[in-house]
Order: sequence, then structure tokens, then C-alpha cells
Amino acid sequence: MKKSAVIYDKWLSGMGGGEVVACRIATTLHDAGYDVTLVSQDKVLPEEIKSTLGIDLVGVTLSANYQLLTTNRQSPIPDLFINTSFMDYTFGFAKKNIYYVHFPTVSNKSLLNYASKSYGLKGLYKKYLLAFPSGIFNYVLTFFKITRLHRFLSPTLRERIDDRLRAGIYYNLSKRLKSYQLFITHSKYVKKWVKKAWGINAQVLYPPVNLLTINDLPAGRQGQLLTTKKNWICSVGRFFTLGHGKKQEVMIEAFKKLHDQRLTTNGLQLHLVGGVGNEPSSLRFIEDLRERVKGYPIYFHFNVERWEVEDVLIKSKIYWHAAGFGEDPDKDPIKFEHFGIAPIEAISAGCIPILFNGGGLTEIVDMLGLSKDKHLFDTVEELVDKTKLLMNETLPPSIQDNIVKLFSKEHFTSEFLNLIT
Repeated sequence: MKKSAVIYDKWLSGMGGGEVVACRIATTLHDAGYDVTLVSQDKVLPEEIKSTLGIDLVGVTLSANYQLLTTNRQSPIPDLFINTSFMDYTFGFAKKNIYYVHFPTVSNKSLLNYASKSYGLKGLYKKYLLAFPSGIFNYVLTFFKITRLHRFLSPTLRERIDDRLRAGIYYNLSKRLKSYQLFITHSKYVKKWVKKAWGINAQVLYPPVNLLTINDLPAGRQGQLLTTKKNWICSVGRFFTLGHGKKQEVMIEAFKKLHDQRLTTNGLQLHLVGGVGNEPSSLRFIEDLRERVKGYPIYFHFNVERWEVEDVLIKSKIYWHAAGFGEDPDKDPIKFEHFGIAPIEAISAGCIPILFNGGGLTEIVDMLGLSKDKHLFDTVEELVDKTKLLMNETLPPSIQDNIVKLFSKEHFTSEFLNLIT
């Protein structure tokens, strides 16, 4: 009899890096002989995933039935449950439960923890107060959920509260975390914060990446990769302002400075690729960006299919990533890039990376053996100067070899199956 597995990704319809991980876990388990169901908040069609993420979920059942996430179900209890949902602390209910943590949203810097330490009640926080996702904020959210009084607040605050309510309010967090036997995360950066926030040692499993090396591309596109690159700079990431926003506004201002100096070769362009949701804050953000780019060769690729993402990466010389820029690493660690699947894809396509010096991005530079002096930036001026320096360089072949060893689907599959068994 086949073993069964339920994977939960609440935000599957967002089609971001976390969804790549969830879908790769699903295909890995299916290929290993499991009967796999992938549950999400909204119904998502397999052809949408194949078109946007380039992952074929043949044999995997997609469902928006939340009843599958409880023991109160008609079908037998599954052998394996894997929660890959950001900000969702659903109880583990299977014979074995794994939580793939994108980032812990409970911090030891909460008001209740501070108060408990101030009054010498250090153990009180972990035993009782950690039962609430983020201390007093949980009570405030509950109040707004019941009364809906936040409708009278400013549009920005109302949207932020609605976004958190959409994610869910979860009591008894300590008990929920104890229902999982294994915690996995995708970088040493997140592992550090899981330990700080929850006191839990997570296993690091670097995510699988749709690599664009010459051996990973279909025959029809291999020749395209070998042609001369264009004088394009690109970046890939969702267009939104909540959480770890990708800071497209910072890259636009840097490009305008670079362009105005007129020291670069002809045909310089900036291409910004990523998904856009329907939330009002994201739509306002898009309109602001459109105003900023007027008069400059800056191009947006909103909600495009996978082939177009690959096309931009293959043609571009330089890849920028600015998530975390201007944020406080101690106060808001969640606003930094937790790892960075898109930069790895870009580097595999031969793009020279210039990444913000923070979060999981520094980990990528270390792992691939790249120079921190050349490939990390702290200021807009540094980003401009390093781009001018690197525009006519190429990546050494050893970088491609390192990427295949560390981030290929085959490597992920082997490491993941070792972890769960």
C-alpha cells in the first residue's frame, strides 16, 4: 500500500520562491512512491504552476479543502504532513509532521517577553506567553477581528491588519510547534532566527532551483545562452511592500543615476520581473514605480510566464537584488531576503550578481566563492560603482559547477529524502 503525504502551502497562488519549494517537495515525494496531496487556500490549477514556475505536478492532487488538514476526516491519517506555509501554524496531524519554516513570526523581542524579563519572570514567557503568536499584538488582532473597528483606521493600517487577519490568528503556539517532529529551513540566516525566536534547532536544506545552465536548458534555448549578452540589468521578485519587499524603488533610483552618468555602453536597460497581487497597497506601489521610471529605459514584466522570466535572465549581464536595503537587521530581520532563489537562477544563467549585503544574500556569495568586495553592496552609490566595474566581466566556470552541486533538483531530492527518513 502506498504511503500518503499532505503538503500545505496556504499561499500557493502567490507563485513565489516558497511555492517552488512546496511544489518540488510534492514532486520529490510523488517520485519516491507517495500518494501526494498539495493543499492551499485558493484552488490552483496544475497548468498555472507549470506555466509560471516551470514545475510539472503530474500525479500530485491539488486541493483547497481545509478539511484535509485535520484528524476529523473520512480518509485515514496520512503518513506524512509537511507545512510549508509562511505565518501559518496549523497543528501537525499525521504520523510524522515536518514544518518547513520560511521565517519565524514570533520574536523574543515582543512586549510580553520584555515585560517578563523585566520582572524576573524569564520562564513565564516560554511556558505561557509564547502561547500567543506575538504577545499583545495577538490580542489587538483578535479585538479587530471581532469588532471590525479597524475599518475606521487609515487605509494603510486597515490593509496591514486585514493582511495579518488573512494569515490567521493562532493561540497555543507552543503546543502547535510541539506537534512537529522535524523543522527544516532554507538558510543559515533563518536557522539563526528560528533558534532565537523559538529555541528550536532547524535543519538547513537549501532550496531546489530551476537552473539555467547550458545543460539544464532545452536544446532550443542552449544556443541563446551562448550568444553575446545584452547590456541589460535585471531583477526578479514580487512587487509588494509588506514583509520582505524587494525594493524595486531602490533599484530604479540606482539605475537612473547609472544612466545619467552616461559612462556605460549603449543599450543599457533595467528589466524588473515579478508577480503582482490584487491588494490595494501593491497596486499603489506599481503606480508609484511607473511614475518613477518615466523617461528611462526601464521595463516591467508583471505576472509573466516562466519562459519570459528565463528570457530576461538569459539576455541580462547583471543581476541586482536589494531586499533588506534600509532596514534594521535587529528590529526587522524578517524584511531581509531569507535566502534568494531568484539570484541563484540568475547566476546559473551567467548573470553577474550584485546583491544587498544582508540576510541570506551574503550566504549565497559565500557559498559560491564570490568576492564580497565585488558582489555585495550597502549603498546606492556602491551599487552604481560596482555595476560599472563588472559590466564587462564574466563569471568563472567554477561558479556554475558550484551552483549545480548545491542547488540542483537532484541534490535537493537526495538531501530531502535523507532528512525525512
